[in-house]
This record gives sequence, C-alpha cells and structure tokens, in this order.
Amino acid sequence: MQSHITEIIESLKKELQKPLPGLKAQHEMVPTSRLNDLAKEPVNPKKGGVLLMIYENAEKLKLVFIQRTDDGGVHSGQISFPGGKFEPGDKDLIATALREAEEEVGIDASRVQILGNLTTMFIPVSNYMVSPTVGFYNGTPEFKPNPDEVAGLLEVTLAHLVDDKTKGPGLVDVRGRKFEVPVFHVEHHKIWGATAMILNEFIQVIKRANGAVKL
Repeated sequence: MQSHITEIIESLKKELQKPLPGLKAQHEMVPTSRLNDLAKEPVNPKKGGVLLMIYENAEKLKLVFIQRTDDGGVHSGQISFPGGKFEPGDKDLIATALREAEEEVGIDASRVQILGNLTTMFIPVSNYMVSPTVGFYNGTPEFKPNPDEVAGLLEVTLAHLVDDKTKGPGLVDVRGRKFEVPVFHVEHHKIWGATAMILNEFIQVIKRANGAVKL
C-alpha cells in the first residue's frame, strides 16, 4: 500500500474518533418538507447496519455502492451501501454490515479494517434504525455481486465524491411520481435519500481529514 494511502486511512480513522458532523450534515440531504418525519420518535424500529467500504485501486481510494434489484420494496433500484437487517447471530451492527457486504458483493469480510462509525440514523419509510460503519479493505477486492440482491456496482473515487459539484438538486421517481430532492450526481446515477444523508456526513469527515493529507 502506498505511503500516502496509509496516511489518508490513518487520518480518517482519527477523524472518526472525534465528534461527528452528525444529524446536521445528514439533514442537508433531506427536503425541508421531510424533516418533520425524521423528528418523529421511532416505534419499535428494526436494526440494520451498512458498510462504507474504502479500497485502493490504481493508487486511488474508492468507495463501493450497490444498485439494488427492482424487487418491489421501498428501496428498489436505488443506489445504496451494502448492508441490511441485524440477525440474531450477529455480534453487533458492525458484524451485520460485514456479513451483508460479504453476502451482497462477495468480499472477504475478514480483510476489512474497521475505521469507525458514523451517526446512527432513522429511516421512516422502512422503520429502520441504521448504523453506518466505515472500513478499509486490505488488498484488492474481487467483487462478486449477488444477482438476487444487486443489479450492479458503482465504484467512485473519494476525490470525486468530495467535489462540491457532485451535489445539487435532482428529480427522482418515487412510486411513479417525480420529486425534486438533494442528490449526489455520480456518473449517470443519482444518490439520494438515506444513502445521500450518510454519504454527506462521511464527506464532511473526509474533508476534515483531507486538511492534513490530500486525496
């Protein structure tokens, strides 16, 4: 691993131990009309974990997203992080995130170095309380997407994600209706909703870390 990559990873790990940008950063990617929904007290929410997995490719750091299959669920076809529901056999929500990533994209979870966690968030539409875990993959991941859950992968450099020009308004389709919401424009995809909220917080952490080490 290149020395500057090691420095960036160590810097990110340190930043994740500090007070996080939190809900303020997450709510920047929520339409104003939906903020009241997020303020409601969750009632018996399900628990879930997602993995923001960083890895090195061609001397650049990337983050992998999945496009969910169109299964008729509330998140069908959306761009998201690998992850899913907490199962009784999971030690904790970090274990949930690692297990789900292994199942969905075929990575070797034992090679993921945990760097820290972002702010837990509630997703009203699916009644999930989600814990985002940030990890670094030691080596080159050989992705094997599970076709039952994953329609495709989106691999994006951190340098591209922190570019402010990727963020702006965008039209999304929700059950046949069009809505304008805050999105990240990545290639021909729009990242929005809970994934965009988590991503926005992570980008702010990256920018803090990037003050010491350039991507």
